[in-house]
Amino acid sequence: MKIIITEKQCNRLLESENEEERAKKALFSIWQNELDSEGKIDFDSKIANYINYKPIGRTHELYRDFLGGWDKMVEKSYELMDRTFDTNDYDFRGGYDFRFKVQVHSDYEEDNTILVDYPIESDGKVTLIMTDGETHLLSKIEYNPDLWWEVESEIVSLIGDILYLEVTKKTGILIDVNMLWIKE
Repeated sequence: MKIIITEKQCNRLLESENEEERAKKALFSIWQNELDSEGKIDFDSKIANYINYKPIGRTHELYRDFLGGWDKMVEKSYELMDRTFDTNDYDFRGGYDFRFKVQVHSDYEEDNTILVDYPIESDGKVTLIMTDGETHLLSKIEYNPDLWWEVESEIVSLIGDILYLEVTKKTGILIDVNMLWIKE
């Protein structure tokens, strides 16, 4: 199959390739300068804005490549998630107090994302600041559909923030929710 393009279209294609390579070199240089003495760095996808790089979603891929590639970063992500997380370790936890251990779906690793489940320990609590100001067990709220829909979305958001801080910023790998439940 032959495709005929104009000289202008050809130049645009060549320019976009050069732009991609220039962006990669610039980002790698910035990240290299940000490495700490232990060879660690925290990821910030907004860095692409500083060099006017338009495909910001691709920045995760470049970051992963900078750190050693997809396979190495997936392995590192698994290592970073292989522990019990406690919301008390974070300042941005709101009224939530619970522990969770991520369960990874190793068969799903696409689009810079790892799909995981979040079983939460049964003694988890939340203080409902905007409603009654009382502290409730999450295991009791789970069966109250009027409260659970809001609490569940806030839990997913909180866990997402924790895993972004603990995993994505260190690997470039995004973590996505499959299921959330309270252990019995």
